[in-house]
Amino acid sequence: MCDNILISDKMPRKRISYVIDERIVELIAKLARQESISRNRFLEKHFAQVGIRLGALPPDFEPLGETRGGDRKSKKAKKEDNEQ
Repeated sequence: MCDNILISDKMPRKRISYVIDERIVELIAKLARQESISRNRFLEKHFAQVGIRLGALPPDFEPLGETRGGDRKSKKAKKEDNEQ
């Protein structure tokens, strides 16, 4: 898992834009709010799951972590990471 952290530091996010049906944009916002995450994080998480399910991404793939607002990991997750 530590290797993923080193790799993710070298893999910046890329700003892009799409033209999407407004109803889908509203749906993305609604679903992200329900999970209390940003729309970008929601999209990354959703498409990572789709990519894994379709075999386009490896089963252990994890999207990049949050880069704003401090560390979002729970104390339990931090402890588990430190034990590895």
